[in-house]
Amino acid sequence: MFNQAMQNGWLDDAHAELVNEDGVQIAPLHYPHLSHSEIFVSVEEFYRRFYFRSGKIASIVGEMIRSPQMMKRRLHEGVEFFLRERGAAH
Repeated sequence: MFNQAMQNGWLDDAHAELVNEDGVQIAPLHYPHLSHSEIFVSVEEFYRRFYFRSGKIASIVGEMIRSPQMMKRRLHEGVEFFLRERGAAH
């Protein structure tokens, strides 16, 4: 994909880093009809729609009940997600 992105000019050199100064992931790819910002927003929307389904929530809770390590990991991920969401709203 990297070679294809370079050949087609899809890699945004101005945003080629994978995280911004706040440590938030950014998308360095863009297409003529789709900016890197639009791609990143769409990925965030995908995560929201995927992880907030009742079946996925039940699966995650089940993992957390069975594994203290998974509980710690999932709680950490949840805190990061909600802090990022709160930061995006302001």
